[in-house]
Amino acid sequence: RAIRLSLDLEEVFRAQIRAILRASALGKTRILFPMITEVEEIRRVAALVAEEKQRLDSTGIGFDSGIDLGIMVEVPAAVPILDRLLHYADFVNIGTNDLVQYLLAVDRNNKKVARHFNALHPAVIATVDQILSVCRRYGKQACICGEAASIRECIFLFVGMGADHLSMVPSAIPAAKAFIRSIRRVDAESALQACLKMETGDEIKSFIAARLASSV
Repeated sequence: RAIRLSLDLEEVFRAQIRAILRASALGKTRILFPMITEVEEIRRVAALVAEEKQRLDSTGIGFDSGIDLGIMVEVPAAVPILDRLLHYADFVNIGTNDLVQYLLAVDRNNKKVARHFNALHPAVIATVDQILSVCRRYGKQACICGEAASIRECIFLFVGMGADHLSMVPSAIPAAKAFIRSIRRVDAESALQACLKMETGDEIKSFIAARLASSV
């Protein structure tokens, strides 16, 4: 539900926005809006933030007037219109957990189909690459979140895509940092181009495993 629920409960949403704006006076703060699927949603969000800024300003309450607004790209519908969404967003977070689920029509909590959840599926790799390419074209920072951000094979391809920011649970950070330091971007870029032509996730996984093994 996410942003749809927030927009339906506008007064609650406004209170949340005001609270974040007030907190922004005390340190670096950004606002990230989830489950964006159409331009009208981010337009409404931006308008609400502008109105709440004006309200705080009129009462003399401090806030960061230049606070960044970001969108979660986790619904496939956002991908082909990302260039238009970026007119209203300062940064992007790619929510791989939901993006994979929606792209592959898989519910990870349903035992009957959970085995089909695969962050290395060719459609997932191509979609994340497309998102990062659009963000780079428009000069917008993009961060990859979710379980995929801490999977070695995915990290290797994300580096090949030119990803600069990954978000993961704290316990996964040391291993991810060590892995990234052990690879070369040029090798990851070469592997990505090969993987973008492959037909299955298993093929991609085996190919990357062989590449990584040969570089050790």
